[in-house]
Amino acid sequence: MSTINSDIVYTLVGLPLLGSALALFSKAFFKGAKNRILEYSAAFIGLALPWIMLIYTLPDIFNGGVYSGIIGGWSPQVGIQFRFDGLAWLVNLMGFTVAGSAWIYSLGKGPRGAGFTSVFLIQTAALAATSMTADIFNLFVCLEVMGIASYVLVASSEKPGAMLASFSYLMVSATAMVFFLIGIFGLYRLTGSLGYESIAASLAAVPDHGGIGAIVSVSLIVGAVAIRVAIMPVYGWLPDAHALAPHSISAVLSGVLIKTPLFALSRVILLIPAGARAAELMGYAGALTALVAVIIALSQSDVKRLLAYHSVSQIGYVVAAWGAALHAGPASPQGAALMTAAFLHALFHALFKGLLFLTVGNLSDAAGERNVYRLKGGASILRRAGERIPVTLIAFMSAALAITAIPPMNGYASKTALSYALKGSWEYTLLFAAGIGTVASFIKLGRSFFGKASGVPSGIPGDIPSVAPSGARAVTPASNHNGSGTSGIAEAVSHVVLTAAVISTGVFGPGMYRFVLTMFSSGAAADSGYSPTRVPDLNLYSWSALQNMLIILASGIAVYLLSQTTMGKLILKRIRERQRGFHGLLTSFTLGTLALAAWMYLA
Repeated sequence: MSTINSDIVYTLVGLPLLGSALALFSKAFFKGAKNRILEYSAAFIGLALPWIMLIYTLPDIFNGGVYSGIIGGWSPQVGIQFRFDGLAWLVNLMGFTVAGSAWIYSLGKGPRGAGFTSVFLIQTAALAATSMTADIFNLFVCLEVMGIASYVLVASSEKPGAMLASFSYLMVSATAMVFFLIGIFGLYRLTGSLGYESIAASLAAVPDHGGIGAIVSVSLIVGAVAIRVAIMPVYGWLPDAHALAPHSISAVLSGVLIKTPLFALSRVILLIPAGARAAELMGYAGALTALVAVIIALSQSDVKRLLAYHSVSQIGYVVAAWGAALHAGPASPQGAALMTAAFLHALFHALFKGLLFLTVGNLSDAAGERNVYRLKGGASILRRAGERIPVTLIAFMSAALAITAIPPMNGYASKTALSYALKGSWEYTLLFAAGIGTVASFIKLGRSFFGKASGVPSGIPGDIPSVAPSGARAVTPASNHNGSGTSGIAEAVSHVVLTAAVISTGVFGPGMYRFVLTMFSSGAAADSGYSPTRVPDLNLYSWSALQNMLIILASGIAVYLLSQTTMGKLILKRIRERQRGFHGLLTSFTLGTLALAAWMYLA
């Protein structure tokens, strides 16, 4: 591994911030055509130019290089430390891909305008900074900036209840980050350092690696990040925020923002030896999350809430493999295969789930209906709305086949990689069952595009179930339809780009697997002499992989049919109507953090 002392990679943060400033400038001083030209220029600077830096750094990163240093040449005590390795490069790839597509989509469906673009670019900059910071306090700052921007963007929706969902998200996240800050204080008291490497070195030099103080501090940090990642038992905030956010923001929240803190945590959780045990417990929670969340998703009647719960389920897949990877050791062949599978599914999920939010949002806006039981004939509705070529239908089908792991879509590739890596573990069994639930729920959702049109006039909101948090007044989300009655060029472009990405990354799945595996060799694993050649290639079309796919598909169809029986509908209704609230989430966080600390202490 070679270290490159250059802070040029921080242009990945600087360019979106520059674009944000330009968008804000245009909003303050210009109107009409000049305002739009400056806004689009700002988006180009913040979302397109960073690709030049990603391409420029790729050869160095691919060959094992790591960019590291301190911004501006300050001393380590006060400067912003960064580490741009294969992990950071891959997270930025995921972030800029989804963010760019979502912004293009927003040009047609909204929200739009220089103010929106400015906040959107701040969120993108924070995402990039989170992936490459090597300082735990700056990680806190980046997560807070990313969260604050998200609150504003969720509230920018025109739907009634969006402000309430944003405030709920704010309260939950702010509470979690207070505990994160207490954890930072604990580590600083023990080590006198904030940089990851300095903290690890200081803890290694003290008895018991900091003892109970270090364990409690890391537990608080991990617990706070678990809320942002939305795994059991602290996932309850996510459905409201994602269901009520504008479609483009839902795509970014689900595709990128709930995963970025997880991969940033990879650098923190192993600061103490017991951190591997904490990762193991998170992996168990992730597998359980995948199954429980997909059952709740199957019970939903609102199309976006169904997708939101699927985001929780799919992040469970990622966390299950991520936790097992860190427990096995990222330098081991097993750990490398697990971490590669975890990120591959995170990346592919960002593509197909972003596409699902955009296409389903497009349909629900055109139909004026979000109730999955009443939304029928979506293809006909979109055609009447002016979509001559069924772009939305084709894009939705591609994404639905991907999330249900049907070849040759990318979801099949990443879930096959997860199956190989987790084979023989109890996490594998839970994820297998979750796959069955995924097929069942997407048969349910997919029916919205077929059959006789529901007959709801375009642009008129349908009567959909309450999406208010427990204890709040029920609200009915309104359509965010732009009134044009057509999909529009912007939506079509975003659909085509993401559909092409979903299909191509699936067709070239083995190559993508090897690429991600090699990129990880420039990270923490490279420090231990890891070589990607020690991990076998991904065989997508072995008989066992195809057999699993067919069993899951057939079982999913059977589960869907059972869910349509009288008893099945009654069970799903009771699941859907269960109560949630802030008190329960806070209690879950407290108990979960205590359990995590005890698990680490007893290791």
